Amino acid sequence: MTLRKTIVRTALLVLLSSVLAGPVFSSDPDPLFDEGFEEESVGFPDPFESVNRPILSFNRVLDHVLLNPLTKLYGFVFPDPVKQSVRQVFDNAHAPPIIMNDLFQREWRDAGVTTARFLVNSTIGVGGLFDPAAHMGLEQHYSDFDQTMALLGLGSGPYMMIPILGPTTLRGATGFVVDSLMSPAIYLIGPGELLFYYALGGRGLVLREEHLREIIALEASSIDYYAVLRNAYYQNRNAQIWERREHHRVPEDPTSVAGVSPSSR
Repeated sequence: MTLRKTIVRTALLVLLSSVLAGPVFSSDPDPLFDEGFEEESVGFPDPFESVNRPILSFNRVLDHVLLNPLTKLYGFVFPDPVKQSVRQVFDNAHAPPIIMNDLFQREWRDAGVTTARFLVNSTIGVGGLFDPAAHMGLEQHYSDFDQTMALLGLGSGPYMMIPILGPTTLRGATGFVVDSLMSPAIYLIGPGELLFYYALGGRGLVLREEHLREIIALEASSIDYYAVLRNAYYQNRNAQIWERREHHRVPEDPTSVAGVSPSSR
């Protein structure tokens, strides 16, 4: 069995076992729903901590041995305009899941803008190498199925650490699978290859290169890197989910994650 197949199967097994182990819905305050959630008062939902910590240790070893050197090499070899074009190609290829999630969220204007961006950049922009849509006033944004489920009132579920891919939640991992199924790439190259590509391939290197200094600084300054990383994940993910969707909140009962009906949003 090759290293790639081993990594892919391990990640999928961890994801599957976590999905079977815990519920998505919860009556407890949800840090990805309640903006006023405080770690000190309630604590992040992390029943898998005893499993997550060894996985994080594995990921850190892989980072230091393989991924960080590859990321630094990528950043050194390629000039900024090339890296920008690479990022734009991946952003353009990821447009179909964004369009579908905009539709699920009933954000018709956002869906129309993303569709127009995809058509313009796939043709005039040579598959996304260039971004003429931005010069036409078509603003880029991101939507994913994790966000869609949050807007429907589904709780984040337990915190999870996935081999290679890093921190997420049960809802986030489920959203990643659904978004992947909505991506044309999975039907062209296969699910295993797509997962490997997201983790160690071009898109993974692009994202890591953008945030490598922040990750290294966070790790170096942390007494308990696991706890700090978990806190940082929830803070950043909360901001990403609600950045463009504040109008979907239910101010009168922000912690009633499982009881919010879609019609109220």
